[in-house]
Amino acid sequence: MITTNTDPLDDDTDDDGVNDAIERVDGTNPRDTDSDDDGLSDGREKALGTDALDTDSDNDGLPDAEEVLTHGTDPLAADSDADGLNDFTEVTGEGTDPLIADTDGDGLLDGNEVITLGTNPLSPDTDGDGFTDGSEVAAGTDPLSADTDGDGLSDAQESVRGTNPLVADTDSDGLSDGREANVLGTDPLDSDSDNDSIPDGVEVAAGTNPLSTDTDADGVSDAAEVTDGTNPRDPDSDDDHLTDGQEKALGSNARLADTDGEGLRDGDEVSVYGTNPLVADTDGDGLEDDVEALTTGSDPRVADTDGDGLSDGEEVNTTHTDPLAADTDSDGLGDKAERDAGTNPKKVDTDGDGLSDAAEVDRDTDPLNADTDGGGVSDGVEVAVGTDPLRSTDDAEPVGFRSLTTQLLFVLVILGVVIVVLQAVSLMRRRKAAPPEKEMPPREMPPPPTSE
Repeated sequence: MITTNTDPLDDDTDDDGVNDAIERVDGTNPRDTDSDDDGLSDGREKALGTDALDTDSDNDGLPDAEEVLTHGTDPLAADSDADGLNDFTEVTGEGTDPLIADTDGDGLLDGNEVITLGTNPLSPDTDGDGFTDGSEVAAGTDPLSADTDGDGLSDAQESVRGTNPLVADTDSDGLSDGREANVLGTDPLDSDSDNDSIPDGVEVAAGTNPLSTDTDADGVSDAAEVTDGTNPRDPDSDDDHLTDGQEKALGSNARLADTDGEGLRDGDEVSVYGTNPLVADTDGDGLEDDVEALTTGSDPRVADTDGDGLSDGEEVNTTHTDPLAADTDSDGLGDKAERDAGTNPKKVDTDGDGLSDAAEVDRDTDPLNADTDGGGVSDGVEVAVGTDPLRSTDDAEPVGFRSLTTQLLFVLVILGVVIVVLQAVSLMRRRKAAPPEKEMPPREMPPPPTSE
């Protein structure tokens, strides 16, 4: 119990601004200016409405005097700025301003940042991503993570680019926004950056260029190559020396090196031989292009290489003559003429009568009958002795044949002529077949001896 012992002549003994009688009612000490010793006089507390008998009227942990005199906070409100943090916590713990609900001005109450979000109430951008904490909360991003969706782009960068900071792959092409923007250079807002109908992610997985419609620059788009079954990373998928684009233009198969299956690569047919890679027998002569180009040596673009009237195929397969020589046996009759006449185009004298087939045709004798007139003497002998090989009546007693000795001598002469002709033909054939002679270098003469 507080004793009165007040000054009967002074109604405010302690001069604290509160009448002694009132202090008796309030329970304060009329002889003590600051009954609760909180640093505020009883009269000041009476004016403020604080409890002159309680050093911390609002029970916020801060003495009333400190709130009033130091911080300017409300000693009657534990949370002066109503931000969710009491004044004591703001002053002694967080370092925030107990008079400002949003100390860092980021749009979030200090109490919300500390208690609920875990963000820094003293920093408007806790994660340093360029977005204030308040804007991140409003946008749904994480104010504690600079890259909410973990795609390699900060939330602020995504905002600038227009990508979704909550979705790692905005365009759903199988590539993260950060990889597209920072590594590949593709558009994270466009699933097909080069507009070739193949998503960027598929192109990257396949090894094609998502920024080029024609990765291998062969003239065929990547999408078309996928459809065709060719390799969009190889300009010549079948290695036939034609690009896939050239084959597409020609109509040949870019997946087969030899479209017509005759043994020549499509590229060689076009660039080397000038043949049609779509047709096995370009000139339609009965020989496939590879046989003509690599075996017979005939022209696969010309049906009758030697111009003798027989196709190369007929010469090789039927008459067995040389498709490079119009007169295979060099007898003066072309191979076709002999074929038509029934003579052997590989034999100079088909009937062996001593006259070449051409000579018989010129004389109207039968090159298939050694004795055209049937008189008993061969056509060659008749020509040699001057009788008519077309008249049999002069065969029995030819001019100059009056004795057996003369006839024998004449036969020997004819045989000699035939042998000479055959040797000449044989020599011509050997010269055709023989390789050209190499010119021998001049022989160096030894130096003359010197006298010592």
